[in-house]
Amino acid sequence: MRGATRAHGARRIVVACGASVLAVVAVIVAPAGGQQSSSLVLHQLASLEGSAVDAVISEHPDQILELLNSLPRQAAREWPALPAAARSRLERDLPSLVGNLDGVSYTVRDRANRRALTEQLAAARAAVRTHPSGQAGLLSLAAYTAISAALHAKTHPSRHLIEFVPGVRPTAAIAVGNPETASMVTWAVPGMGTYATDMQLWALAAQNLWGSQRDAAAPADHAVIAWMGYVVPPVGIDAALGEYATRGAPELTEAIQGLTASRSHDAPTLNVVAHSYGTTMAADALADTPLGVSTFVMLGSAGVEERIPTAASLHAGAVFAGEAAADAEAGLGRASRSDPRSPGFGAHVLPVDGDRAAGLAAVTGHAPILHSAYNDDIRSAVWTAIPAPQDRRKAFLAHLAEHGYLDVGTQSLREVGVVTAVARAPVPAPGGTLAGWEGPP
Repeated sequence: MRGATRAHGARRIVVACGASVLAVVAVIVAPAGGQQSSSLVLHQLASLEGSAVDAVISEHPDQILELLNSLPRQAAREWPALPAAARSRLERDLPSLVGNLDGVSYTVRDRANRRALTEQLAAARAAVRTHPSGQAGLLSLAAYTAISAALHAKTHPSRHLIEFVPGVRPTAAIAVGNPETASMVTWAVPGMGTYATDMQLWALAAQNLWGSQRDAAAPADHAVIAWMGYVVPPVGIDAALGEYATRGAPELTEAIQGLTASRSHDAPTLNVVAHSYGTTMAADALADTPLGVSTFVMLGSAGVEERIPTAASLHAGAVFAGEAAADAEAGLGRASRSDPRSPGFGAHVLPVDGDRAAGLAAVTGHAPILHSAYNDDIRSAVWTAIPAPQDRRKAFLAHLAEHGYLDVGTQSLREVGVVTAVARAPVPAPGGTLAGWEGPP
């Protein structure tokens, strides 16, 4: 699932059979070059049924490790080569594995992840009924509920669950539009304090971005991925540290490589739009590995590590950075990092402070998105929790005057849509090539 080039960290994945959890495997990356073909492992797992799957996972975790560390291009070749019955069996018995196997078709991954989400949601509800005060169960249930609600929102275009790793703090990715066929795909990467419990709002941010790109004449079949595929730092001092970015960058790298592998014959234009600490993490990923990114946008950036000297080091066709004058938080992450808007770094500065003549609002703080049908309804629990009607009305009106970077009606959202709707050639790696992203096929 996660590539062999990953050099640090660990990833856990819940492998489910039916509605019961079979095992939790701690995934620690094997040294580069130590892999064998995952084809045999796929065939072996596909031949097993029921408790036998549990046994092989428990007794041979090295084989599962090998499978999860497959190069995306290897998975892209080997998955279609399996007999149809074997693929169906793996989807049924190991949906969490199949749904996160980079390089596998997104249609398959969406189907498998929906199955896994249904199973995990049912299990979490049962756990909370049994232990109603258990914090782990409550956190999982809240996150699964939010992911499910975001996935099943009645919107256009269709939404697809392309990543889902269960747990107390699950990670997930929902595509607005179909990454299987889209000619342009944008990764929307969140920052500090944005967890899977916020998936409805982050998916709405992706939806807003999709609409802004459409209005800017992006290809009709474009897609935006609300990507919560890494563990974000909590709000506070952790956002000034590099550990979360160091662990998260390989996850983004391999997720993008998974798309490239599954679309090897009709590769789409790729963009990355990141917010807050997500800009730090995404900059690490793009600097370390040329990924063929057309446009990279940083909003309210927590800063770029000093080891990345200029925008050209990010291997993107164009790099933009925008920060609101009223954003008092972004700079707190830059004690030892560079401001990407600085002349020496070389990113194009994106205007986000409003355009009164065009009727576009200014960003008023650090938040990525503040407005939704729920938040903008004074009858919702957000506002009815304020007992005094006069205080409630005052707080609600103040809310309506505030805007995040990806809220509808802002200059920021309009500008991001405009700059990402245009395909640009990525900057080649030293030596003049974008080849070798994953090593030899």
